Amino acid sequence: MKALITVASKHGATLGIAETIAGRLRAHGIATEMVSPASVTTLDGVDAVLIGSALYANRMLPAIGAFAGRWDALLPGLATWVFVSGPLDSGEVDSIPVPKDVRDLAFRISAPAPKLFPGRMNPETLKPTERAVMRMIGAKAGDYRDFTSIEEWADGVAERLLETEPQ
Repeated sequence: MKALITVASKHGATLGIAETIAGRLRAHGIATEMVSPASVTTLDGVDAVLIGSALYANRMLPAIGAFAGRWDALLPGLATWVFVSGPLDSGEVDSIPVPKDVRDLAFRISAPAPKLFPGRMNPETLKPTERAVMRMIGAKAGDYRDFTSIEEWADGVAERLLETEPQ
């Protein structure tokens, strides 16, 4: 069983989520490779693809759209999952709808409902325009990633993959 995780992360928080997911999949004995969206050159030999993106202005990063556009024809034939993270207060995650572009991607590639994880927002890593937007929308600085929740979700993905693996 081989999984590919491809993630677009602007400031590293979503990459940290992807690394945690990769670690859990490996702990279940699933060979897992992490490759940036632009660097994926083949899906040969891959049984599952996990696609992750940071959210900015409530949209996935363009690298994920480009990746999906290149691989749209093959992704529905593989086990696929989509996860996103944003600078959200962890208490708000359940009350915030998953953005339309994320839902559309999951539908197009026959993935289950996308997973929205709280993210991290560090104003010191943002450009001045990004800081202004964060102030304008009232985003609170902090690291809201819940690694227990991330690990539980990854364990569920691993269990689904192992259920379908030929004996």
